[in-house]
Amino acid sequence: MDILPDNVRKARAKDLLGQGRLEDARALLSELCHDDQRDAEIWFLYSAANAYLGRFEDVIVACRKAFELDPDYLPALNSLASAHAALGRHAEAAVEFSKLLRLAPDNPAVLNNYGHALALLGRADEARVALESAVRIQPYYAEARYNLAILLEQIGFPDEALREYEKAAELKPGLPDINDRMNRLRGSAKGNF
Repeated sequence: MDILPDNVRKARAKDLLGQGRLEDARALLSELCHDDQRDAEIWFLYSAANAYLGRFEDVIVACRKAFELDPDYLPALNSLASAHAALGRHAEAAVEFSKLLRLAPDNPAVLNNYGHALALLGRADEARVALESAVRIQPYYAEARYNLAILLEQIGFPDEALREYEKAAELKPGLPDINDRMNRLRGSAKGNF
């Protein structure tokens, strides 16, 4: 049986990812990683397949390999930071998101993720700056508004938190616990009168 050229197998792996055939994509990408270890995109695609499958330790290994090949490969840096966050390693996630922000300072998704990691580390002032920047850059970014609202509620700004929850709910109904959070704040506000 003839082995297809790497570019054809890479395109096939992308198709498999797009079709949701994650195990098949991961297996093909694993072969590609071992056959041609000099392609940062292949390592990134392998990390993506692993991320979809919840194999975050493998994501970290693959992203690090992609960086060895291309230190400025932004998708791999984002995946690396996200994998650390998924594993609950918020300090490592914050470090990686910080590196990513140096390369893409106006990316609202990166600002949101960085702010969320900082909030989980208890670095509320820095988190607030990052989350407010994400919302300023992308006012319709419901998840950033939601994360900002949670932070504002935690640090004692219930009125501002409620406004952000309401905006987030309007943009994207069904965010986790958002109705309960809004009702709790509304109830607290009524109790203060």
